[in-house]
Amino acid sequence: MAQLLLKSGFKRPTVVVEIGNDWLKILEYNPSIKGGCVTRTSLVKLVQIKEPVTEALSKAFKNLKLSKQGVIVCIPRHLVTIRILEFPSTDPKEIDNMVTLQVGKQTPYSREEIIFAYRLIHMGRQGYTKVMLVIARRSIVNARVEALQKAGIEVDRVTVSSEGVFNWFSIAYESKMKMEGDGIVLIDIDSNYSDFIIIYKEQFSYTRNILIGTNHLLEEKEKWSEKFIEEVNHSIELFHNEEKDVKISQIFLSGAAKHVGDLQRIIGHALELPVGGVEPFNNIKIRSDANIFNQEDYIYVSPSPVLGMAIKNKEIFLDLTSSELRIQKEMEEKRKQIMLMGVLAAAIVMVGSLILLITIYTKNAYLSELKKQITKIAKEANYVENMRKHISLVEERLSAQRRSINVLHEIAKLTPRDIYFTNINIEERNQTTLQGRADVMSNVFSFVTTLEGSPYFENVKTTYTTTKKEKGEEYTRFEIICMYEEEGEIEETGSL
Repeated sequence: MAQLLLKSGFKRPTVVVEIGNDWLKILEYNPSIKGGCVTRTSLVKLVQIKEPVTEALSKAFKNLKLSKQGVIVCIPRHLVTIRILEFPSTDPKEIDNMVTLQVGKQTPYSREEIIFAYRLIHMGRQGYTKVMLVIARRSIVNARVEALQKAGIEVDRVTVSSEGVFNWFSIAYESKMKMEGDGIVLIDIDSNYSDFIIIYKEQFSYTRNILIGTNHLLEEKEKWSEKFIEEVNHSIELFHNEEKDVKISQIFLSGAAKHVGDLQRIIGHALELPVGGVEPFNNIKIRSDANIFNQEDYIYVSPSPVLGMAIKNKEIFLDLTSSELRIQKEMEEKRKQIMLMGVLAAAIVMVGSLILLITIYTKNAYLSELKKQITKIAKEANYVENMRKHISLVEERLSAQRRSINVLHEIAKLTPRDIYFTNINIEERNQTTLQGRADVMSNVFSFVTTLEGSPYFENVKTTYTTTKKEKGEEYTRFEIICMYEEEGEIEETGSL
């Protein structure tokens, strides 16, 4: 049913969870609301949670009435390693093999201890491809996934915050990404780190972690501001070492930057570049009860990563989902499919049984009604049956011409006084055998002639005639065989 709703236009809300070093961020974005809208958020400092994170997650989802299916896990930028690599190929399969070979060289950890993902940048020389490789320790990813799973929350994907920041900027400030020939720097400031990102030709081209955030800049502003500027400048230099021809035309500060005094002016003066501040919720609809502007804690954190992941969840390429979780998801999908097939099969059987029962009930009801009708017309039927029998008797009497009595009547009518019979046999096959005696033989032949002239008989033959003498008197014994005709034939002959 859920799949049918999704196909028909209903889109399930996207929930993103980020478990950082000091903050727990939860955000829900509902694309089915006109134009899409941020509907619910939760921001909790981890030191304020007096219970296991699993219980805190379970309560937060229950209180906010969030869906526990298909949740995206955001890994903060400072917990992963990102490398920009260039490969002499444009074939995706070859690039995939090259990345797999290079992963072990980019980290001191063994292959079993890490999870990696990559996305294509396509900034390299002709015939070359630049790749952004992200490596995370398996223990860091698994700890967050397990915390959610123990709370009964289904994890769909795991990704890195940098991609969320890039996706957010492409939505909130789409026009600023289209600076022909120039690269722009986006610095997203969070509580205890900042994400340095370079966007070139509308592509996510570079990222570097700066371990300075609002916690540092608000507590010891002068000390950390100077170090922050040094890190920004160093990051630009590292990028130029790889891309010497790309000019940086502007710097944008996002996240909690606007709450850090005149940081914008200080960076612009030190680097001699135009620096602009950007609002996290520019061009993004927020429901009035989303609880974003009601908390003072938002001045310390950046909502950009979770916003970008929730709104553009279909454009996440850096998937750090572990192989175990992928297998688990596949098994869960198969289980759901098997369960769905079982439900459908049971439904089909139930519908078939229902149809069969309805058919049987209908036929029984019809049979019962027929029996009632038969009972009603039984008297009339008996009367009609008796009439039919009477008619049959009358018809039999009317057709009695072809019966033996009629044959006997005809024989008696034609037989002269000087002939008498000793035996008359009328058979079913229309054959009559006459045995008797006559005074003289000529009387027998005359009688045969008489029979031949009758319309009742044909093929009259004398089987034998013998002369006998008894007590001084002679007489002739005979046997005559003839065929008597049917009623229709008699009527036809008569008409002639």
